Amino acid sequence: MRTMRWLLTVGFGCLWLMLLSLARADAGVELQRSRDQACLDCHKSHQQGMLGQHARATNPNNGLPVTCTDCHGRPGPRHREGAKDVMRYNDPAFSVEQQNSVCFACHQPEALREAFWPHDVHAATLTCSGCHRLHPDKDRVTMLNDKARVRLCVDCHREQQGNPAFNPASVWPDKERP
Repeated sequence: MRTMRWLLTVGFGCLWLMLLSLARADAGVELQRSRDQACLDCHKSHQQGMLGQHARATNPNNGLPVTCTDCHGRPGPRHREGAKDVMRYNDPAFSVEQQNSVCFACHQPEALREAFWPHDVHAATLTCSGCHRLHPDKDRVTMLNDKARVRLCVDCHREQQGNPAFNPASVWPDKERP
């Protein structure tokens, strides 16, 4: 009997704490530290954190600001030893499908297709980061006029045809283009 009373007390106590934590979450609790700080402690090149659209974005899946781990995943214990435990964009170790699935968690393919038709044509064969920069203040590709977009297509397809080792999972459009 004593054990049963103890179990009920503990069970109701846990339920009460759970309900209390849910109520606090709905009350608009503000984070006291940067959720990206652990990443920024080592990745000094990104010390300013995210720039551009992602810096101002809200993750539609949780309603919070976008963080490093939203796109790169959570690092494991061997991360500092170079383990491939987080998404590294434009790295052929990760397939086009793996890389793009992260982007599609927030960016809906239908909306992308409506915005610019090559999104639909290339979604299964080319990484999003093959054309778009993820961390800069401005993504140059989104600022291209129609003529420059066509030139980007022609240049990339020419490179693809002339290079038998072309890997669409590791494309970088950093070549000087208008």
